[in-house]
Amino acid sequence: MKLNLISIFYLFFRFAPFIIVSYFALQSIFNQDLKGVIYLIGLLIASVITMLLGNIIPNTSDASGPPIQSAFAKAKCNQLTMGSDGPISKLPLSQTVFGYTIAYLSYFININNLETQNIPTFILFPILILADMMWNTSNGCSTGILLLCGLIIGGIIGILWAMIIDSTGSTNLSYFSGISNKDVCSRPSKSLYKCRPVTGSSSSSSSS
Repeated sequence: MKLNLISIFYLFFRFAPFIIVSYFALQSIFNQDLKGVIYLIGLLIASVITMLLGNIIPNTSDASGPPIQSAFAKAKCNQLTMGSDGPISKLPLSQTVFGYTIAYLSYFININNLETQNIPTFILFPILILADMMWNTSNGCSTGILLLCGLIIGGIIGILWAMIIDSTGSTNLSYFSGISNKDVCSRPSKSLYKCRPVTGSSSSSSSS
């Protein structure tokens, strides 16, 4: 595979869930705090629940179950999965990661009134979600219903976990727990003043 622009975008979108998880883990290590650890604990809970609910889905080829895949489709879809014989979850965990992350971050962004400062977050995640859905459906890796279920489950757990963390009152455990928009100060700019001497004659004439 040649390393062209299309290949770079492909690798980015396919590895996006791993990149996101690695980012939060490394950030927690470098900053020596528990924010990333708390995020990962919630994500682990969301992944386990997604896998448990996914195992309830029967192996059928109807609209509610996983699609019948050819040998080529199975090889293509299982390139980045953790299972040896296929995905460990019938519900796509990539959508669970995206849904959980955007919901978890959005909760803290909203309560701290930081929407305008995090516009890139609300632009990037919808792109990742749609790109992952398009890739999975076009390659027969999953169905739209399963992808949407994984996204919803991750989103619900992300909000609930954020509410639990927020209820503890520990600002060092939550993301975006600092200053809000109304507390942001702008850097003072340099000002240039021009002084003009006032003589005694001009002042007396002005007073008369």
